[in-house]
Amino acid sequence: MIRRLAVAASAVALLFTGAAAQAAAAPIAPAAAAQASAADSIPGVVDVTSANYAQVMEWSYTKPVVLDFTASWCYWCQRQKPYLQKYNTEDNGSWIWARVDVDRNPDLARRYGVRGIPALLNIQSGREAGSRMVGYDGPTSLRIWLNNL
Repeated sequence: MIRRLAVAASAVALLFTGAAAQAAAAPIAPAAAAQASAADSIPGVVDVTSANYAQVMEWSYTKPVVLDFTASWCYWCQRQKPYLQKYNTEDNGSWIWARVDVDRNPDLARRYGVRGIPALLNIQSGREAGSRMVGYDGPTSLRIWLNNL
């Protein structure tokens, strides 16, 4: 009984000094910092290949990934590219621009059933979410689509 009273008295003393709140918060802070630093280490733009595809899908659990199926010879892909760069910068990396060259990665294009480019796919939690944007209909349509990620 005396031991219980001593423990209770110690707990009350810690509450009044604020040490308990500080001690309780200490384990949470490193975990939050680790999670924040992990999110900060995710690039805003990445070129996707078969080798790094799994890593990009892992990132989609943290941020939306826009899979951009494109090619260097595609006129409309090249017209869309500066706007994707601009919007990704304006959005402070809130989504990942993941460029997939269809000539170098035909297996990824087949996996997602991409038959025309440019094609933008919204990937979240490792799978396609929401609508696709196929073709380029100007910067306004692109901005609207990106706002709905």
